[in-house]
Amino acid sequence: MSNYLIFLALLCLIMVGFLILYILVLIDQLMGHTLPTSLKATEKIIEVIKEINPDATNFYDLGCARGRFALAIKKQLPSIEVVAIDNSRLRIFFAKIRALILHRKIKFIKNDIFKQNLSEVDVLYSYLWYDWLPPLEEKLKKELKKGSVVITNTSCFPNWNPIQTIILNPQKPDFEKLFVYIK
Repeated sequence: MSNYLIFLALLCLIMVGFLILYILVLIDQLMGHTLPTSLKATEKIIEVIKEINPDATNFYDLGCARGRFALAIKKQLPSIEVVAIDNSRLRIFFAKIRALILHRKIKFIKNDIFKQNLSEVDVLYSYLWYDWLPPLEEKLKKELKKGSVVITNTSCFPNWNPIQTIILNPQKPDFEKLFVYIK
């Protein structure tokens, strides 16, 4: 009988743990930008990297959320170092768990993207609120090395002209449009 009680107690603890994680994920979704990069956009971004900077050694994902996009990049471009940054400790935790389960070596960093050193970036991706792009544009102009490729999703920089604009869905041309820049 005591083994049965121990089993029930462990089962209850596991269920409470999952409930707590579920609540934390719900709270996280309410507090931040959680639109994931679509599979179509991911495929196109990989094409752009292979075409414009095939010798890139690193890829930075600013505002990586729970790491889904960074994991897809690492799967398709296994030789590239992927650095994914988000300001949420919870999101970084979940991203690291996913990477561990999928056996993908990605450097997940909990940091404010405006405090992160970006001077060694080869390729950078951001899918951030439009309000964040003017200060990000200034930071990137100051920090990025010459030849760095920057790809933004849906929002574009106000003063930096893209070398390429990719419309992913002609029926909805203003939704999930990619902007490609080279410093």
